[in-house]
Amino acid sequence: MLRTQLFAAGFVWAAAAATAPAFGQAAPAPTSSPSPAASATPSAPSDPCGSILSIVNRPTVTTGVCTVRTGHFDVETGYTNTTTTGTGGGSGVNYPQPLIRIGTADPHFDLELGPPSYETTSAGGPRASGSSDVNLGAKYELGYTANADWGLNGVVTFPTGTGAFTAGNAQFTGNFNWGYTVNSVFGLAGTLSFNALSGLNAAGAAQSYFAFIPSLEATASLPGPSEFFGEYAYFSQAGVGLGGKSLLDFGYARDLGNHLQLDVEYGFSPTQLDGQTQHYVGAGLSFMN
Repeated sequence: MLRTQLFAAGFVWAAAAATAPAFGQAAPAPTSSPSPAASATPSAPSDPCGSILSIVNRPTVTTGVCTVRTGHFDVETGYTNTTTTGTGGGSGVNYPQPLIRIGTADPHFDLELGPPSYETTSAGGPRASGSSDVNLGAKYELGYTANADWGLNGVVTFPTGTGAFTAGNAQFTGNFNWGYTVNSVFGLAGTLSFNALSGLNAAGAAQSYFAFIPSLEATASLPGPSEFFGEYAYFSQAGVGLGGKSLLDFGYARDLGNHLQLDVEYGFSPTQLDGQTQHYVGAGLSFMN
């Protein structure tokens, strides 16, 4: 996933009040009273992770808080076409970007597998093709209130890819994810992502580096259910020997019933690195049983 591992990758942690109730914590039972002025204690907030729209991760850098529930699984797929302009520019595609997520006995914890994708690129030389690295991960929804939820996820990527499409070393990602409902239409979400990454240097040798990747996403819900989203992400290091970069992306996601979701997106990096800039278009289809 840069939308490969970092672009659609990618994998992207949540904030909320320290006084938030624990999962499933019931409110105290109301006491009976003959007074009509007496009011019952509000019930505990309902879990926000119900629809497929709330559970699917793709296609943003921001990683959603919600987990796949017990007895369910989720399969997310996508296609991205990236164009690199400038010196040594070219184009590349990445598909099917598979992510398989499986619910566990704890409904707030799921396990995740990212099989390899097929990739091609002509950036920097003749067109090459190959497969990307495999990754394993897990996600935990820590808690929620009526307006917010927050949680953690972690990913380990193994250097199983081929040629220019492998990182060359194991990579490790740890995320803190959050979401906040502003009102019935607008919402915010974000991830604080801490990454021990790897890439091939100019000599073709694998070299590790650290990258901090914060992201902020704004959503507008529509009937359907569906939503528009816009996102900003910052990569403190864009690659081996490179500086930081910004990424902006926009898109639309729609539930097609209770089990399918479609997404389309466009993104670009306004940052010029080694005389190059990038933009991409993509689409995805996700299924949840």
